[in-house]
Amino acid sequence: MHFKKILIMVTTLAMLGSMSIAVAQDEEKNDGLARVALITAKDGHGKALEEAIVKYHHFMGKKEGAFRYQWYSIETGQDSGKYIARSGGHNWADFDAEHDWDEEAGAKFAELVQPHIANAVVTITKNDDELGIWPDSLEGYEYYSATRWHITPGHYDAFSEGLKKIDGILKAGGFPGYYTFIDTVSGGDGNSVMLVSPRKNFADMAPKEPSFMDIMGKAMGEEETKAFMADWGTTYKSGQNMLLRHMAEQSDYGDGK
Repeated sequence: MHFKKILIMVTTLAMLGSMSIAVAQDEEKNDGLARVALITAKDGHGKALEEAIVKYHHFMGKKEGAFRYQWYSIETGQDSGKYIARSGGHNWADFDAEHDWDEEAGAKFAELVQPHIANAVVTITKNDDELGIWPDSLEGYEYYSATRWHITPGHYDAFSEGLKKIDGILKAGGFPGYYTFIDTVSGGDGNSVMLVSPRKNFADMAPKEPSFMDIMGKAMGEEETKAFMADWGTTYKSGQNMLLRHMAEQSDYGDGK
């Protein structure tokens, strides 16, 4: 089994009434939590929803302590045409915060956005702080490839140890790609992990050198790598893969931040 699978959905709004929360700045130390929503627009309401989100985010731009959501469209996979909204960099306590503008924000959301939403599934996720290779800045990255891995019951420790070994080898070997791992800590389907890999464009999705197997083979030997990957591959089952496109206009709050 090869390494090119893992990712994650992302995002969520201050939707469903007054889901307001204090913002934890990404540059500050935090619990690495994100509130994420998978959003389905009503039939024929996609464009209207996108326009409504722009208006709502500009309305929320001056609200101190409001969550800030990045929006993504799902371009491939079984959820094509749906959206993901994500607000990251939070502590658990952020989800308890209340504000004097909560009622006003809830009413505005109900007026502008809610009429265009058919369904929304909300989860809370956590970034793995130890594993992965990530760019210093996401400027210029428009796409995110994502795959969910379902860990075999009773094999979490073996899966985790194997993943740590692979991650260490890739870092030491100068792997030319970026990736991060995300756990779902509330909501979701049982024991799983997602890998997210940012890409600037479609050309950026082409294989790069040295490849994953090149680096692994150099570190462990070709036959040892094959045996290791075959054994580690029994600790999980690859699930849904998707490609996300960042929606810059819908992610902007109109205040220059």
